[in-house]
Amino acid sequence: GAFAGVPKVALDSASPLRPLCVPPTRNLMLLGRLAWRAGAFAGVAAGAAGAAAYATMPVAEAASLKKRYSIIDEADLDGDMVAVPKWTPPSRKEMKETMKTQEFDVLVIGGGATGTGVAMDASTRGLKTALVEREDFASGTSSRSTKLIHGGIRYLAQAFQSKIPPNTLLDVFRHLRYNHEYMMIVSNDLAERAYMIESAPFMTHPIPMMVPLFKWWEVPMMYMTGKLYDLIAGNRRAVPPSHFIPRAEALFQFPSMKTKDAEGNNLKGCLVIYDGQQNDTRMNLCIALTAIQAGTQVQNHTEVLGLLTEGTFGQPDYKVCGAKVRDMMTGEAYDVRAKSVINACGVFSDKVRKMADPSCKEIMVPAPGTHLILPDYCSPAETGMVWFTKDGRILYLLPWEGSTIAGTTDTVGEITFEPRATLAEIDFILGECNRMLRDPIDYSTVRAAWSGIRPLVRDPKADPSDTKKLSRDHVVDIVAGNLVTIAGGKWTTYRKMAEDAVDKCIAVHPELKAAVQSKCITSTMQLVGADRGGEICDQNFDRVTITLREEFGLDKDTANHLRGNYGTRALQLALMARTEPQFTTKTNGKVFYKRLHPKYPQLEAEVAFACRFEYAETLIDVIARRTRLSFLDAHATSEILPRIGEIMAKEKGWSSAKLAQEDAAARRFLETMYLPEGVGAAAELVKRGAPAKIIKQLSAVPSAAPTV
Repeated sequence: GAFAGVPKVALDSASPLRPLCVPPTRNLMLLGRLAWRAGAFAGVAAGAAGAAAYATMPVAEAASLKKRYSIIDEADLDGDMVAVPKWTPPSRKEMKETMKTQEFDVLVIGGGATGTGVAMDASTRGLKTALVEREDFASGTSSRSTKLIHGGIRYLAQAFQSKIPPNTLLDVFRHLRYNHEYMMIVSNDLAERAYMIESAPFMTHPIPMMVPLFKWWEVPMMYMTGKLYDLIAGNRRAVPPSHFIPRAEALFQFPSMKTKDAEGNNLKGCLVIYDGQQNDTRMNLCIALTAIQAGTQVQNHTEVLGLLTEGTFGQPDYKVCGAKVRDMMTGEAYDVRAKSVINACGVFSDKVRKMADPSCKEIMVPAPGTHLILPDYCSPAETGMVWFTKDGRILYLLPWEGSTIAGTTDTVGEITFEPRATLAEIDFILGECNRMLRDPIDYSTVRAAWSGIRPLVRDPKADPSDTKKLSRDHVVDIVAGNLVTIAGGKWTTYRKMAEDAVDKCIAVHPELKAAVQSKCITSTMQLVGADRGGEICDQNFDRVTITLREEFGLDKDTANHLRGNYGTRALQLALMARTEPQFTTKTNGKVFYKRLHPKYPQLEAEVAFACRFEYAETLIDVIARRTRLSFLDAHATSEILPRIGEIMAKEKGWSSAKLAQEDAAARRFLETMYLPEGVGAAAELVKRGAPAKIIKQLSAVPSAAPTV
């Protein structure tokens, strides 16, 4: 159950790799200082490849490492040890060859949260599974969420109120109602919230969010709402209970909160509610790696050209039996044959549905939503804020990855591979934040502005003439050829969506029942990096952080960043960085790990790690979905693109022409992470206070978004 990639310089296919063990650093309080128990730092050197690791290092350092790192048996491990995990994922090339030559029980199209969740579910049931993704894992909506794992406090309010928010106590009674559909959505979502938080405890964590209350009657009403939220969650709440804090405590915890609302009402206090938080693309990757570990064959950057079918369309013998795909990296086209196909393409689902049945009615409704990234000082380090906007939507202001995320909007838009924020959406978010913050923020404060398209879905069971009827939950749809489509839902419910999709797939493909070895087990599973077997750190992830700091010499921010995004695999990444001199510098005998940018904790070694063990194939994969830098700071990312390209060119063997092509594509992508859509948007940004230098740098390459 343990996972991490092993440094390629330390691999030897002829030699089994043994775990590196680090003695514990036990907490001893002495005069206010921490002392750590001394011990040997065991290491790995497997065969000739292990020797090659040391051969690339200075002689003195290699000798020192050889002395410190020693081979030990797994039998020597006990609860006091921290071990570097051993498992490495198969290469993209290996999986591609398997997909070209074998028939699968299930082919999943789409590598977002739902698609990788479907693959994980199917493969852990014993079904032979393959997955293809046109771009990269979480390249669409799954990377552009609010980063919350939540039950839907807005749905809970709507279950009892037809008008949100109520402006007076009279409004509360006038618009009182009960909607059971919304209550069931909240109940189901809270159950999935608990699963997600428990599935990757190294990454997910509870986050307190304050709801400012300015009217006396809001205090008892919102207090009861919070307690009901807790009650619905039940025993498996996975987060602390909600509670009320008075005005003084609220301002102590969130000093920049306004003390009066626009109507002059004084702040009475805050309801503090808890949900979970995650790093969505890293979570998506962990799900994909877990599916791969369970046997799924995966190919990102592989587009579906068409579906393979048997029989005659419109007749009982018509069946979808795979797909013709093309590797976007090499241009090679090949067939992937499967007994069943599950379509998990989000907003692009209709395109695949029409491949099976050109006459089927479209069910997807794109709903763009924009988020802004602001500096860390716009919110406390551990506490967020949530409130109802003037038009009844929910807006969040949350700390995330050393920055502050603000959003989201909810509008009607078009389907595109490269959605952009609009000036109106940015104005709306800034205006709403300024309703709640004492220190005004403006365009000069914004570090990134990006948009994602929420895949809303029309309920196929609804009256076809009612085009506005949207499903509030996810939908499993079947079209000609028994193509299964899973659509709708949200990040928090990806696991349940996957379970329902696989259940339906087995139901409409009876031939799969013989291959099923168990029922769905994902509700109690943990993901790669979570030390599922307890062999690495006994699921005490503080040990991982301590080891990164005390044994590898990483600073606090970087150690926390690595632990929070890689889990136990952070130990393998640190070992790789430590043993490959290009990722470190030495000053007065002390080793320092090279950061990609001085403002952020991401390391240069993470780029190489992403290429070797996380299927990163393009510069965009690294800046957007492995390190998240483009989401955090578009300008800073543009500054370090040359260094990231240099590392990737070495790892991938790119020519200078290929590197230039990747650089241009990455800069076009960065435009979409900062500049709004529309002619003249850049000039308008400058007028509104955005730094002209940044606008000029990010506008250097003409945009060329692909068409759908």
